[in-house]
Parts: sequence; structure tokens; C-alpha cells
Amino acid sequence: NSIITAQSPHIVAYAVTNARFDTKTIPESYILLVEVPRIPFGTLYQQPEAIAQQVSATTPVLLVENDCVLTVGSSVLQAFDRLEVAEFSAKSLLDTAAIGDLVPIGESDVADLMQKFISG
Repeated sequence: NSIITAQSPHIVAYAVTNARFDTKTIPESYILLVEVPRIPFGTLYQQPEAIAQQVSATTPVLLVENDCVLTVGSSVLQAFDRLEVAEFSAKSLLDTAAIGDLVPIGESDVADLMQKFISG
């Protein structure tokens, strides 16, 4: 029931580059954000119905190319929590690049997270 758009600096870095925003890095990131697809610039303003069709419980966050991040939730607090986790996760990923290779969460662990927290 809530939508937030923001231009938080670390997550927007992923909206203005072709770098992949990998949520399979920190369990909280994957649980709250799941996958974060990109939508073309302008879609947010020119095709709001396309946005409404794309967001869901399993797609609660979108990156708007060259613009912002959009989060949704059942409340303002949930949408803000997702924004906060997206920004923190993006900062962690950017910091990781300076110190070494990213080590993603293993596929079996991702499956466990899906079962316990996402699908139910």
C-alpha cells in the first residue's frame, strides 16, 4: 500500500551503470529485496500501469535506469525498510569491490532462504 522513490547514492550507482545489483550476498538483502530488476528511464512517469504490473511480493524493488530506486511495501515502514536495506547492500557491494572478489551466498542457502522467508 506504499511506494517510495528515492535517489539514495549507493543504490542509484547501480541505476546509472550496467553493474549488476546482486542481492544474493547478505541474507537480509535477499530476504527483503529478492531480485531487483531494472526498468527503462521514463517508464515510471510514462507507463505507471507497467510499474504496477511489475511490482509484487517477490519483486518489491525496482531500479529505474538513470533515475532512482522504487520500493513498495504493505506499509510505509516496510517500503522504507526495503529502501534502507537496498542502500546498505549497495554500499557493501561497492566497498567489496575495493577489497576483493564478491563471494555470493550459495545456491542451497538461497533455496533455504526462499523456503523459510519468501515462499513460506
